Amino acid sequence: MKCRPTRLALCLLATLAVGVVAQAVPPAWGSSQAPQSGAASTQTPAPSPPSAQYTLTPEKRAQAIAYSRIQYFLYFLGVAVSAGIYLFLWRAGVARVFRDWAFHASPRLFLQCLVFVPVFLVVASLLGLPLEYYSGYVIEHRFNLSTQGLGSWLGDWGKGLGVNILMGTLLAWIFYAVVRRSARRWWFYFWLVSIPIVLAVLAAQPYVFDPLFFRFTPLEKTQPVLTDHIQTMLAHAGLQIPRARIFEMEASAKTKTLDAYVAGLGASKRVVVWDTTLKKMDVDATLLTVGHEAGHYVLDHIPKEFALDELGFLFLFYLGFVCVNRLVARFGASTGIEGVGDFASLPIALLVLTVLVFLASPFISGVSRYYEHQADQFGLEVAYGVVADPNAAEIRALQTLGEEDLADPAPSPFIKFWLYDHPPLEERIRFAATYRPWAEGKPLELVHSGSQ
Repeated sequence: MKCRPTRLALCLLATLAVGVVAQAVPPAWGSSQAPQSGAASTQTPAPSPPSAQYTLTPEKRAQAIAYSRIQYFLYFLGVAVSAGIYLFLWRAGVARVFRDWAFHASPRLFLQCLVFVPVFLVVASLLGLPLEYYSGYVIEHRFNLSTQGLGSWLGDWGKGLGVNILMGTLLAWIFYAVVRRSARRWWFYFWLVSIPIVLAVLAAQPYVFDPLFFRFTPLEKTQPVLTDHIQTMLAHAGLQIPRARIFEMEASAKTKTLDAYVAGLGASKRVVVWDTTLKKMDVDATLLTVGHEAGHYVLDHIPKEFALDELGFLFLFYLGFVCVNRLVARFGASTGIEGVGDFASLPIALLVLTVLVFLASPFISGVSRYYEHQADQFGLEVAYGVVADPNAAEIRALQTLGEEDLADPAPSPFIKFWLYDHPPLEERIRFAATYRPWAEGKPLELVHSGSQ
């Protein structure tokens, strides 16, 4: 339920490789009601108001806490493992061997990249595979959150590696061409080049990357009546999101978790709702879900987050420039690296940028939390006047999200600060229960319509 693609593209660009582009974001919605595909008007008596707290049974709470703690640990372990892999490829001279192979293959930079980058990324990926398998397959099955078989999981891993190789080769070619032409300002020029590259990735994601991992169907083909309700809700606020840009994603082939998201830029922009979400919610909860995503869409969160993150990465690239130059100057000669423009410097650059992106995580997460809260507010406002009780519908959705996806009932302030790209569920439920400007005679802040 978020504009995650911007952050994904930027972080992957910073490490000179685009990873698995399939959505892997923490789910944010759900509903405790049985599925009601194509139900009629939502202006029906609302059920009894749910509790304005995120509550779990003792057994489910223990599972949610255990799962969350493992995820936190694996995140920090993953950063350490990635840094360790790059350090090994540098200090053990592995990257130097690959560089020599590339030099012997051709005198042309691009052809050298075609040799060096695939070998480098395959080796780095294989070294990281055990942790990926444990975190992405073993743990998900242990907590009964995945429906994906091992063959399918390995297929996705292989497709992700293929995307890594294609994009990593292009980015490494650009990076080393820039470094060799401007040893003092490569950080700035590479940042400039990164802007159109990331924009292209964001625009192409719905057409090129997402279909590699999931199947998409226009929602009006599977849920025509529901699509009518969505259009009615949006039109009620004077908003226009074409029916052709609302999709259902077949997530159930791989996961039991619930989610929805927005992706793309310009003509490729779209709202995507997982089929697992559609199966777990009633019409009102579905409309709140889509209303949240419509907020990202209408409020231009993807381009805004892109702009903010790019400014952040300008600073990170400069810090990377300083750190990489110092490391190469101090240790380059002893490890056979001739300069930053040498292919063998790639693990140093990736090591530095891995650490810098990790340290920038609180800033990136904070930006995302702000936009997610704004989307929650937009969803409530756009549903007002269409859904009988938008507050209750959103509370039901968020409550079931926690139950289905084992969301942490009590994340620590540090974990929230460092990792949470959504406000914790407890905070979101409290907001859903109390944000009622229409009941207080106050104007809506984000949705403006003459009909309201």
